[in-house]
Amino acid sequence: MSYPIPEQCPSCEGKLYVRELKCQSCQTRIIGDFYLDEIFQLNYEQQQFLKVFIKTRGNIKNMEKELEMSYPTVRNKLNELIKSLGYKDELLEEDKEEKRKDILDMLESGEIEVSTAAEKLKEL
Repeated sequence: MSYPIPEQCPSCEGKLYVRELKCQSCQTRIIGDFYLDEIFQLNYEQQQFLKVFIKTRGNIKNMEKELEMSYPTVRNKLNELIKSLGYKDELLEEDKEEKRKDILDMLESGEIEVSTAAEKLKEL
């Protein structure tokens, strides 16, 4: 019986490495210290999300239906996945800049108070 690769050490929560590879056909074993790519270090939920992303070819609307999640939830999970894989989310940075600008525009036009603007800016 096969089991999924654990995400982290059950004892200390440290990063795990693969020590042995085995051929299912001829039983050849290869022993060494093998690094797991970031994709294999994703937690189970992130792996399932990535599978749906690939299946739907990244179409957010189809992902919403498949995962039964709202658009913002799918986007947030995608942003988490991007960060988990070690990439800087440039779009996320652009979104933050756009939101900052919107908050400052609302403050300038008098739509919101200074305290509200400060609170909203901290949330970014």
